[in-house]
Amino acid sequence: MSTPLKEKQTTKPSQLELRSQRIAIYKMKVYARNLLTGVNGEVFHVPETLMSRQSNFKEFVKINFEHDFIELGVWPNNITHLPVYKKLKAYSETPYGAATIYRILQDNKKASRQKRSVFKVEYDDGAYGQEARGGFNFIRLTKNFPNNRPYPGGEKKYDLAIIHHEFGHTRFFRKPNKMKIIEFSLRDERQAVIDLENPVRMNKGMEPRYTYYRNSVRKGEKGTVNIITGKRLMGVWTVLEDDPTQLVELGSKGAYR
Repeated sequence: MSTPLKEKQTTKPSQLELRSQRIAIYKMKVYARNLLTGVNGEVFHVPETLMSRQSNFKEFVKINFEHDFIELGVWPNNITHLPVYKKLKAYSETPYGAATIYRILQDNKKASRQKRSVFKVEYDDGAYGQEARGGFNFIRLTKNFPNNRPYPGGEKKYDLAIIHHEFGHTRFFRKPNKMKIIEFSLRDERQAVIDLENPVRMNKGMEPRYTYYRNSVRKGEKGTVNIITGKRLMGVWTVLEDDPTQLVELGSKGAYR
């Protein structure tokens, strides 16, 4: 008696199944340091109460927001109505945001003793077309932060994760070179996504970010990097919907959307 042949499985995975598959692949292949760990393995203190976090944020605004110069970066007198201010306030009330701000406030005391400048939070009014960014001793956020457009690779944005990403470029999370310059290569952007942005996204219940795209005029800095593998390609790319390790053209068959 012959055994009947099994029919081929032709049912396409659902979007929920594909999402779970992508996340599982990411978790299997990517290692991120603890979300509350800074440069050289320093573990940040997390203020426990909402009252203490709110009090710290007020001090942070008073001391670290850039108010006193007329060039790019100065905050307007009335800032509490700005979306970017409200997002920073929301950031300050999360465990990771509260820990980062507390660490900066402790650094303020050290800066005062050493008579050096404190870390600065700068503001861009949009006149220069700047985007959110971070450097050795500052972060800069824009008037209309955040915009609701997805990343070029198709991933949805999460504003608090972007803020934490920018802090990831500062001296509290990255070792600078001898000239006190934080690198902005695609390699460094990828590391900021792995260590800071994606853990925040995933804590929120979102998918990790799989790609980082930059359209820079600097040599070697244009293109897309795959967050999982580190592979880089010129132009804008996304990943396969069933395999986020593979870069594919936007809109192609099986592409993430």
